[in-house]
Amino acid sequence: MTGCTGGPDAEHAPSGCGCAGRASLSFVLEIEEGWPPAAVECLPATRVGAGYQVLVPPLFVKDLSVGDVVHIDEEEAQGIFAWRHLERSGHTTIWLLRLQRSDEVDRMLASALERFRELGCFTSSMESWGAYAIDLPGTVSIRDADEILDRFDPEVVAVAFPSMRHDEEPP
Repeated sequence: MTGCTGGPDAEHAPSGCGCAGRASLSFVLEIEEGWPPAAVECLPATRVGAGYQVLVPPLFVKDLSVGDVVHIDEEEAQGIFAWRHLERSGHTTIWLLRLQRSDEVDRMLASALERFRELGCFTSSMESWGAYAIDLPGTVSIRDADEILDRFDPEVVAVAFPSMRHDEEPP
């Protein structure tokens, strides 16, 4: 679909979660001060009862995680304008945004994403804009994620949790 962004990096996606034979949910994005860099984010999903289950971590849609089942409340030709959760998964979505580009930063990001994948996380990216999304399943400790994320200088890579589903774990 023209103007869409999102979807998985093929080698990092859950098996079988490509768009073939699946629904593609096109979320209309609210753009503020030129961000995000796309008007619509398309996410593969499967039909589940009266809703759709999200299959990949979104790059720009807030409060949405892999495994969430959503109901589409308002949809027009441009895409989905309103939706609500029917069921929230135990997955957390983490966003990384590269604020400064250098070979060192690119290596750090690649290393961090690989470490997340080794833990069983899936990732999506829009590398040309330095935007990355990480699906943190409920089976992966938030402490493990923090250990990876704490290595980033916030002036170089911004970290956000637009859909936090993990409970804070005791020290």
